[in-house]
Amino acid sequence: MENLVCIVTGANSLAGIGRAAVYAFAKKNARAIYATDISEENLVSLAEDVYQTTGVECIPKRMDASSDDDIQAVIGDAMARFGRLDVFFANAGIAGPHPMKTETQDEFLNMMRVNSWSVYAAIKYASEAMQKTSTDKPISSGSIIATASVAGVRSGAGPMSYSASKAAVINLCQSAAWRLRGKNIRVNAICPGLIVTEMTEKVLAAIKGNETMENALTTSSALQRFGDPKEIAAMAAFLAGSEASYITGQDIKVDGGMTASLPYAPLFADN
Repeated sequence: MENLVCIVTGANSLAGIGRAAVYAFAKKNARAIYATDISEENLVSLAEDVYQTTGVECIPKRMDASSDDDIQAVIGDAMARFGRLDVFFANAGIAGPHPMKTETQDEFLNMMRVNSWSVYAAIKYASEAMQKTSTDKPISSGSIIATASVAGVRSGAGPMSYSASKAAVINLCQSAAWRLRGKNIRVNAICPGLIVTEMTEKVLAAIKGNETMENALTTSSALQRFGDPKEIAAMAAFLAGSEASYITGQDIKVDGGMTASLPYAPLFADN
């Protein structure tokens, strides 16, 4: 990843995939990394630590990943400073265990806006920047990576609106890979299983003490454990680099074997 300029969304959480990805990109010697999030209390300390531990420039920016203006502003900053954009990891997202019976249209549309539109906008604006060439970057190239979910692949792995939003992410990446054919821009989705993050801690806390549910979650993985954000970040770093130069339009499951099992038990029914 040497000389690559990267943007990562959803990087504020101390126990999140985005933060882990910033470190993973830095360890592969990226030229610069924009660490962004709509919440920013941990971004400055993240950027400072990345520079101190790896020597890679990390630029903290508050950015609403579903805002066209915010995305364009960060991409514009990257182009003004470095004259190029090479990697965009569209990782930001939300979850919401809203039962179908009570979920409102506004709640559903907000889920789609944050989880799906953010990826569409990332593809739209990042791909345009990635096509710009210079003496430093003589040909169009880039890698766009989105965090989807196994919930977007199989039913039963998440609430309906969340699952629908992540299924949209997968299709967006597949469609964009072909829309951008001939541009040397790769677009892929990562589908994590149950990863221990601040977002999933709520799920784990909700079932704590329920032996049946705890056992169901643990045994849903062939590895009999939950995943770590670093394991998703490692896949993102791989897809960002030249080793993955022939991979595009894929939804890559990093789920401990969860989706290899049939039938797939519905772990998150409305009740």
